[in-house]
Amino acid sequence: MHPISRRHFIGSSAALAAAAAFAPGQLLAASDAVTETIPWKAQPFPMEQVRLLYGPLKEAQERNRVYLFMLPNDRLLHNFRITAGLPSNAQSLGGWELPDGELRGHLAGGHYLSACALMYASTWDEALRAKAINLVEELAKCQKPNGYLGAYPENFYDRLRHYQEVWAPFYTYHKILAGHIDMYVHCGSDTALKTATRMADWAINWIGPLTDEELARVQLVEHGGMNEALFNLYAITGEKKYLDGGLRFEHKKFFDPLAAQQDKLDGLHSNTNIPKVIGAARGYELTGSERYHTIAEYFWSTIVDHHTFAAGGTSNATEGWSAPDTAGTHLAADGQECCCSYNMLKLTRHLFGWNPEARRMDYYERLLWNVRMGTQSPEGMLMYYVPTAAGAWKTFGSQFDSNWCCTGSGIEEYSKLTDTLYFRDAESIYVNHFAASYVEWPEKHLRIEQHTFFPEEEKTTLLLHATQPSAFTMRLRKPGWADDVHVTINGRAVSFATASDGYIALQRTWHDGDRVEMTLPMKLRELSVPGSPDLAAVAYGPLTLAASMGRDGLTRSLIENHEGPEMKKLPALAMPRIQRKAGEMWVEKISGAALDFEARGQTESIRLKPMCKILDERYSTYFQIG
Repeated sequence: MHPISRRHFIGSSAALAAAAAFAPGQLLAASDAVTETIPWKAQPFPMEQVRLLYGPLKEAQERNRVYLFMLPNDRLLHNFRITAGLPSNAQSLGGWELPDGELRGHLAGGHYLSACALMYASTWDEALRAKAINLVEELAKCQKPNGYLGAYPENFYDRLRHYQEVWAPFYTYHKILAGHIDMYVHCGSDTALKTATRMADWAINWIGPLTDEELARVQLVEHGGMNEALFNLYAITGEKKYLDGGLRFEHKKFFDPLAAQQDKLDGLHSNTNIPKVIGAARGYELTGSERYHTIAEYFWSTIVDHHTFAAGGTSNATEGWSAPDTAGTHLAADGQECCCSYNMLKLTRHLFGWNPEARRMDYYERLLWNVRMGTQSPEGMLMYYVPTAAGAWKTFGSQFDSNWCCTGSGIEEYSKLTDTLYFRDAESIYVNHFAASYVEWPEKHLRIEQHTFFPEEEKTTLLLHATQPSAFTMRLRKPGWADDVHVTINGRAVSFATASDGYIALQRTWHDGDRVEMTLPMKLRELSVPGSPDLAAVAYGPLTLAASMGRDGLTRSLIENHEGPEMKKLPALAMPRIQRKAGEMWVEKISGAALDFEARGQTESIRLKPMCKILDERYSTYFQIG
C-alpha cells in the first residue's frame, strides 16, 4: 500500500485523521495510530505523485481504464442485490459472476473496487472515483445487519463448516473486503471502511467458535489473503481484534514447513498459497515476528530460484507446483497462472521495502514485461494463463462473460503500474524501472521526468525540474542483465561503482535542468532450464523471447474465448529444435528491426520475438537442444 495525500480524502474526516497518523511505507492508521514495528527502509512514492507518460505502460493503463468504464454498476450489483433480497432488473455478468457461480462477487464487489481505487490514485479520474463510490454505497445497502456481505448466501459457509463441497467462500470474501479497504485508502470512502470493518467482524465471529483443528480443516479450502486484509484493518483502525483475527487465520499447515525453511510445495495449488505469504509479510511489518519474516523470505527465494519458468511466472498444469527444479518437465498450455504473477509482484514489493536490492526489482521487471504486459489484448481483455507448452497460444476473455480470477487481478495490475517505479528513503530516490513517467518530490521541490521507449530503446533519460537546488542521491538500478552500462550527467560521462545493493549511486547537489542519461545495452543470452539440460530458453535484456510458430488453424474464436483456453482444438506442435555448440549464441537480432530475431545456423528458419509482443499466434519459449 502507499502513503496518501489529503487530496484523496475530500469530505472524509476519519480518513483525514488517518492520513495525519500515517505510518510510513504502508497503510495508514486512524484514531489509534499503529506504528510499524518493521518500517520499510525504502518507501514507494505516493501513487498520486507518480504519473505515466506516453509509452507501453501508459497504453496498457488507458486500455484498462476504458475497460473499467465498460462494466455497468447495476450489472456488478445484481447478484449482491438478489442475495440481499433487494430488487434488480439488471442482467447478470457471465462466467465466474453468473448467478449460480460459487465465486460470484469476487470481481464485481472485490477486484473491481480495488482496480477503480488504484486507477484513481494513478490518474485522478474523478468520474471513475464517483462510479466506484456509488458502487460502495449500493453494496452497503446489501450488507446484512450481522455484517455479512456477499453475492451468495451465508449457507455457503455452513457447507464449509461441515466440510461439504464448496468452491472458496473466504477467497471471495477476501476480495470484497480488500476492495472496500482500497476504496477507503485511495478514495477516502468512509462507507467503504464501515462496510469493511463490519465484514471483518462477521469473519472473526464466524471462526471464533471453531477449535484449532476445525479451523485447520476449513483452511484446506482456498481462503485468499484473509490474514493480510485483517492485518491491514488493524493498521488502519488500531483495533487489536483485527490483529488477532489475522493471526488466527494463519494457515499453519502451509506456514510451518516454510518457517523451518523446507520446500514442501510439490503438489500444492500455487495461487491458493501466495496470498497467505503476503499476509505473513504484512504481519511481520506490524508485529516484528521473525517467524513471518523467515516465511516470506524463504518462500520468495524458493519460488524465484526453484519454481519459476523462463519468463518468470510460476504454477504449472493444474495451477500447482511440482518438485523443485522440474519446471522444464511440466510445460503446459495452462501454465503460469496470471494471478500468481500478480501476487508475486506484491510480495516482492514488501521484501524490497525491507531491504532495497536490485535483484528484487530485476525479478519484478522480468515478471512485469514477460507475463504481465503480454496478457492484455488491444481491446483491454485479459488472460488466465501464459502458456509454457510449445505451440500454445494466448487466450483472452470477453467484456462481460469471463470474469476469471485473473481478470480481477489483471484489472488491478493495469491500474497500479505506477506504484513501484520509484522508491525513496530520507536522502535518496530509487529509480527502479525504466518507463516513461514522472515523479513529484515536494520535499525536495522537485519533479523528475523519465523519458524512454524502453524496452524498444536501450536507454533512459531523467530530466530534473527544480525550484531550488537540492542535495540527494539518485540511485539507478543496474539490471543484472546489463553489463556495459554508461551514465552521463549533463552530457558528461561519470564514473561509478555499483553499490552492494545493485544500484548506481549519484550523489550531488542537483539543479533545475540537470539531465541524466543511462544507456542499457541489451544482449542475447541463453537461459538454462534447471533439471532439464536438454532444454534452453533465450532472453534479450529482460525480455524472454519466443519462437513464432504460425497461425495455422488459429481462429479469432480460439484467441477470444470467454470460456478459457481450448488447446485441444488444434494439433500439438513439436518444440523447436536447435543445434548449437556449448556456449555458442544461436540467436541474432535482425538488422533494422526493433525487436525481431532469428536463429542462425539451423536447418529450418526460426523467427523469435519478445513473448510480450505475441498476441495472435502460436509460440514456444523453450527450445530442444540437439
